[in-house]
Amino acid sequence: MTEAVSSPATRIVVPRWLDARVAVGLLLVLVSVATGAPVVSSASHLTPVYAAAHELVPGEQLTTDDLAVVHVRLGTGGSRYLAASAAVPVGYVVNRAVGAHELLPAAALSPGTVFLDSRMVTLPVQAGHLPADLGRGDLVDVYVTPKVTSGKDVPLPTLVLAKVAVDSREGGSRGFGGASALAVVLVVHDADVPAVVHAVESGVIDLVRVPADAAGATSP
Repeated sequence: MTEAVSSPATRIVVPRWLDARVAVGLLLVLVSVATGAPVVSSASHLTPVYAAAHELVPGEQLTTDDLAVVHVRLGTGGSRYLAASAAVPVGYVVNRAVGAHELLPAAALSPGTVFLDSRMVTLPVQAGHLPADLGRGDLVDVYVTPKVTSGKDVPLPTLVLAKVAVDSREGGSRGFGGASALAVVLVVHDADVPAVVHAVESGVIDLVRVPADAAGATSP
């Protein structure tokens, strides 16, 4: 009998390029974990706060429909805004204009009894004497140009009220001269109502929008 001769075992050699791929893959996993951890950590630090569901005007008393809850990272300025964990500020009154979806500052609210002396005054304003896109929440300066008899020089307009909040704006009826008038409702302190009504009866009303960067805090 002849003795069977076994062939030597073949050693499996892992290619070096495969080792490099594994190392790069592990490195990418480590990097993604390292960079993702701060993101997850920061997301867990988002704070629920109240925001305006739409434009809020001075003198407006808050209801639940005026409020929305958003989650933001406030940082060191968080104490200026109303946290959603606090009592719902229903019944409080807005003391300055707050834009739609703007975080609700605590300083923009006052107890409901403070602004009971504000009034809604409707002004007839001719087309071309107010911004075309004027709307709720805007602040305006109210000017009047007195009526004059024919042949006399037109006097300079007079400032009646400054930084008055617009509550609403609607299309008005057509006047005797054929020009279309708009009805603009302003939030006015009751002490200023006579001056506004007198201005309407005295001449032509112009509404000049106050720029956002010049609006600042205001009250009715």
